[in-house]
Amino acid sequence: MLLIDINSYFATLLQQENPFLRGKPVAIVKDLGRTCVIAASKEAKKLGIKTGTNIVQARQLAPDLLEVKAEFDLYLSATKKLIKLFQDIAPDVCIYSLDEAFIDVTHCQKHLYPDLHQLGYQIQDKIKTTLGEQVTANVGIGSNRLLAKMAAEISPKGSVFEINQDNLDAILAEVSFEDVCGIGFRLASKLARMGVFHPYQVRFYSVADLEPLFGPFWSRELLKIAYGEEPHHLQLLDLDNEMLGQPRMKTVSRSITMWELVKSEDEIKRVLYNLTQEVIYKVRKMKMSGRQVGLSLYGSDFLSWGEHQTFKYFISHTQEMFKVINDKLSRCWHQQFNPIKFRVYLGLLKPNEQVNPSLLPSWQKQELIETAVDQVTDRYGLFSIRSGLLLDWQKLIKPEVTGFLGDKSYQLDYR
Repeated sequence: MLLIDINSYFATLLQQENPFLRGKPVAIVKDLGRTCVIAASKEAKKLGIKTGTNIVQARQLAPDLLEVKAEFDLYLSATKKLIKLFQDIAPDVCIYSLDEAFIDVTHCQKHLYPDLHQLGYQIQDKIKTTLGEQVTANVGIGSNRLLAKMAAEISPKGSVFEINQDNLDAILAEVSFEDVCGIGFRLASKLARMGVFHPYQVRFYSVADLEPLFGPFWSRELLKIAYGEEPHHLQLLDLDNEMLGQPRMKTVSRSITMWELVKSEDEIKRVLYNLTQEVIYKVRKMKMSGRQVGLSLYGSDFLSWGEHQTFKYFISHTQEMFKVINDKLSRCWHQQFNPIKFRVYLGLLKPNEQVNPSLLPSWQKQELIETAVDQVTDRYGLFSIRSGLLLDWQKLIKPEVTGFLGDKSYQLDYR
């Protein structure tokens, strides 16, 4: 099993695109003016800047820091190129996040890849050829996903490293829990209070010892990790791969936090329509329809308001969903406060093959319009065609892609 982890993905891709950024500490933010670093370049990381660092603190660590806006379309496009590259190596590829992928070469190793280290170096070269010389990657090798990912986490940037039976125990006795996939801060803190800082130390406890503190599930999972066995949450990736492309989502939502409180009702409607169009496009892309529409607004001082409505029929058109949202806004909202965060969703989703389409001529006409818009969007991007409500709006909200892709079938569309 191999785990490919692209180093400082968000920042490195921008350094590849813009030579001015190369060799300099770069902080990636969601948008210019935001205060949280969502990614850092290798140069910035050496100065102590991490994901989640406040931009003010980051500038104290690196006075010459360059603050750059994230380019989500670029990241998603690069990941799709990587998928093709990885699938040319072996058919069993599991995309773990935007910048990480597991490649299982078990069935082709004997005849095609007898030397996995050599394969790792070849993959690194192919990545540079595909994405550019600035883009480096760690390749972790292990007998399962846990060890392959751990090998990539603990090795130097741009290296190929293997965890095998010869070094397994030594590594498990030295590695910290922050480098163990699936062990979060709270769980690591609870282990630290027991004086346990490395996976190997868990071997000195029995299930009976661990259950009072961690429960029956995690007590056994921790013991698996202590012996280098693949834990449950990584085994679930097999199910994700099998189900990839199959509609499993029950709800599609989109939220946004604006720069400032929105005081105009026309502006509120624009934001909601913007989010609705993205939700419907995503639902249609997955060939689904839903029958529960919801919206929520949040203001300062913990003020919030929300409404939802469930229908007997299914919705898959932007205008239809927005009409429900607009009606709720007009009848129930009454400008209770000035919102800054917005959320809309379409829930109770079903695959279209399980939904009887409406025979009404008005619905059929709208379906033809939506289909035509989908085709243009697929080719030129979302909002290439937009409602007059958004036509002259300067604050258009573009889609975002997160590091961990919970909706791979939509974002990546790979089989």
